[in-house]
Amino acid sequence: MSGDDREPIGRKGKPAGRKPSRSRPVRGRRDDDYEEVDDDYEDDHETEDDDYDDEKETRRESRMTRKAAPRKAAKSGKSGKPRSRKRWWFWLLFKLFIIFAILMGIYGFYLNTEIRGRIDGKVWQLPAAVYGRQVNLEPDMPYSKKEMVNLLEGTQYRQVTRITRPGEFTVAANSIDLLRRPFDFPDGKEGQINARLMFEDNHLAEIKNLDNNHDFGLFRLDPRLITMLQSPNGEQRLFVPRAGFPDLLVDTLLATEDRHFYEHDGINFWAIGRAVVANLTAGHAVQGGSTLTQQLVKNLFLTNERSLSRKAREAYMAILVDANYSKDRILELYLNEVYLGQSGSDQIRGFPLASLYYFGRPVDELSLDQQALLVGMVKGASLYNPWRNPKLALERRNLVLRLLVNQKVIDQELYDMLSARPLGVQPKGGVISPQPAFMQMVRNELQAKLGDKVQDMSGVKIFTTLDPISQDSAEKAVEEGIPLLRKKSGLNDIETAMVIVDRYTGEVRAMVGGAETQFAGFNRAMQARRQVGSLAKPATYLTALSQPDKYRLNTVLADQPLTLKLANGQTWSPKNDDHQFRGQVLLVDALARSMNVPTVNLGMAVGLDNITKQLINLGVPKESLNQLPSMLLGAIALTPMEVAQEYQTIASGGNKAPLSAVRSVIAEDGTVLYQSFPQAVRVIPAQASYLTMYAMQQVVSEGTSRALANKFPNLHLAAKTGTSNELRDSWFAGIDGNQVAITWVGRDNNGPSKLWGSTGALVLYSRYLDNETPQPLTLQVPEGITTMNIDGSGNFICNSGGLTGGAARSIPVWTDAPDKLCQASQAAVQQQQQQQQQQQQQQQQQQSSQQEDGKGVAGWIKDMFGSSP
Repeated sequence: MSGDDREPIGRKGKPAGRKPSRSRPVRGRRDDDYEEVDDDYEDDHETEDDDYDDEKETRRESRMTRKAAPRKAAKSGKSGKPRSRKRWWFWLLFKLFIIFAILMGIYGFYLNTEIRGRIDGKVWQLPAAVYGRQVNLEPDMPYSKKEMVNLLEGTQYRQVTRITRPGEFTVAANSIDLLRRPFDFPDGKEGQINARLMFEDNHLAEIKNLDNNHDFGLFRLDPRLITMLQSPNGEQRLFVPRAGFPDLLVDTLLATEDRHFYEHDGINFWAIGRAVVANLTAGHAVQGGSTLTQQLVKNLFLTNERSLSRKAREAYMAILVDANYSKDRILELYLNEVYLGQSGSDQIRGFPLASLYYFGRPVDELSLDQQALLVGMVKGASLYNPWRNPKLALERRNLVLRLLVNQKVIDQELYDMLSARPLGVQPKGGVISPQPAFMQMVRNELQAKLGDKVQDMSGVKIFTTLDPISQDSAEKAVEEGIPLLRKKSGLNDIETAMVIVDRYTGEVRAMVGGAETQFAGFNRAMQARRQVGSLAKPATYLTALSQPDKYRLNTVLADQPLTLKLANGQTWSPKNDDHQFRGQVLLVDALARSMNVPTVNLGMAVGLDNITKQLINLGVPKESLNQLPSMLLGAIALTPMEVAQEYQTIASGGNKAPLSAVRSVIAEDGTVLYQSFPQAVRVIPAQASYLTMYAMQQVVSEGTSRALANKFPNLHLAAKTGTSNELRDSWFAGIDGNQVAITWVGRDNNGPSKLWGSTGALVLYSRYLDNETPQPLTLQVPEGITTMNIDGSGNFICNSGGLTGGAARSIPVWTDAPDKLCQASQAAVQQQQQQQQQQQQQQQQQQSSQQEDGKGVAGWIKDMFGSSP
């Protein structure tokens, strides 16, 4: 057998051991290709001779059929199938990419709409900013240099050796130089002004504009921001445009948080990669890779959720924000949005508000170390809060300063000086505080004046009457005085309320609603209605002195036991506090010593009807009055605010000025929503007011408030103490040259406080004057008032020339004819003396007659019985 005969059938020309091709079929091949392969395979096997049976042959053919098809295809030159498969994958990925791009575009359009809708519209629901009173300075005002320094410091101006920025002042021998801040006043914006205040004899003599050397007739100080009305989302923010931020603050922020801010397009891949490596190396999160733009997006649009989807959305939105807005606009948003701490339940948002909370000065007046502290707080406002963790805050501030050295922003010498400084933050609530008592009055007034407009107060500026210096003084007096009164009385629930109002305008300067001055609860100044005790007495004397033909300060009042029969058949017998009677007393002395019996005698003579009308004229609510004799001694329940209205009317010379707290409300766009000016109406004669105020000055000089005269001898204060039955309520009304102060001390359960007006409320008022700079009370003498001399009995002393010297005392008298009055009084005195002489003669005659009668009886007895041996 030849060698060729040993070759298997059908394997001709093929290596015996060759394996079939492993080429994978290509999708999309035509059916004809498969049929062609099958036909070729069958032809090759028709002549093949082997020993297998039909069943095995069938299986083999089946396997060979499956393998031969790709092999045959490979042999037949169908080599384009792998390229078709690659092409298919390419088109698949391309289609998927197109779909993904379309979806991302749609999502991006949605996100962009959300971004533009917020940033191009109203970015924030800004809280209303509430400012204190605006101080208007004019030449010849009674301000000493020391008082002006206190005033400037109270409005957050700083005394320096050299002025370098707005909000600073220097003090010379007889002058003060200051650089007033620019400010948007209710009637228009004013720029910064370099001014000089010159003083002579404790008066403001001249105000000069150092920029143009002109004199000011009126110079306004920018008011102090005192608080913010709570916003709906609990975020407090004071918006400042980008131009209002110092460049050094921005540079410090970028050097610390995002040094490539001006180079990236919203996200920084290098920073993200760096953060990933650092976090993986440390095993936990130690570094972030977010840009300022991403942080802004997160704060404005997203939550604090930790997820990849939120992070992806943040990055996408950051790119869109960067594409839509300038870098300065993004910085402006960030600087006003960043979280920098907490004040109660309100978040402190943005550098402008944080600078006021922590340092008591606008953001453009911060020093570099102060800027560094705020920038350092960006990383963690709670952790690096200077109120809570001062040590950590100091370390963080110095770390920021060190970064500035490393980046050549400052040198080592400046770093050493700044890092050695203390934090210098203000006490919590020391600059901006809620002022709950005063703000309750503000809200009530806004509701009454604006109605439904008060529902949307976003971004408005509310200019109020509150004087920060007076408010701080009142709060300090309460915080220091109440513990002492609680110790003195042995009662830990002693409470208080104080109201300070302008003597002439009725503008509320300060208000404290309780012993916890910042507690937003029961406001006793406006809501605690308590019996006023002897504070009711001046109204009775005022009513009497309004009738100059009948009553004068030297009118004699009876001070003898008194019993009155009441309408219900019962009787009432008032007594003096010392349970003594003096027979008679002068009207001025009865008020100065707060004597009860003479007051009741005077009140009943004047008439309860007339006194009730007078109280209503003074501002006391009609519904609070009951025409009973006991009202003369204080059976009238009033709030401290209502008492303040009554005494303001008396102290102003008889002009009632409704108490107010709001001067103007300016909308965010500059529109004036509300504006008012102090208005007063004369309700009592100026002469009667003057005489009453004179008598109340005697309360201090020689009456129940003598402690004030000893402590403040040059102020010539007017005052009145008040104590209700069983020492339940302690009241005090104090009046200086500018202000009327009403103080109440008592217990919420109406139990005895164990304190008189002079041992309770007066103590707090005295402490208020210690912290304040009160003005001396100089009464303006109205027309028709003449000073006249009286003797110890109250009789006028005069001669043919009119007034004489050497009198026991001098008093003001409401009369147009003092000589005539004096002569009439002298005639009355002479007539009284004649009557007294006649009475004395009659008494002497009676005594002589009795003596003679006695002698006659004795002689008759002697004659009848004889004389003794």
